[in-house]
Amino acid sequence: MPCAVQGALWLIPDQQIRLVAVDSLVTGAARLLAEDPGTAITTGELSRMWALLDHTIA
Repeated sequence: MPCAVQGALWLIPDQQIRLVAVDSLVTGAARLLAEDPGTAITTGELSRMWALLDHTIA
């Protein structure tokens, strides 16, 4: 993802950071669900990740 962001010169630095953050959160959520879906849901880890995602894209 950082390589793609470097090529997106039309994005301001704040937008570039948000894009990397969204990519990291989505990738992390997928990995979390793949490795241990029950724990991710019951401990609230997944809902915290979605809250961060909402905050990042707002």
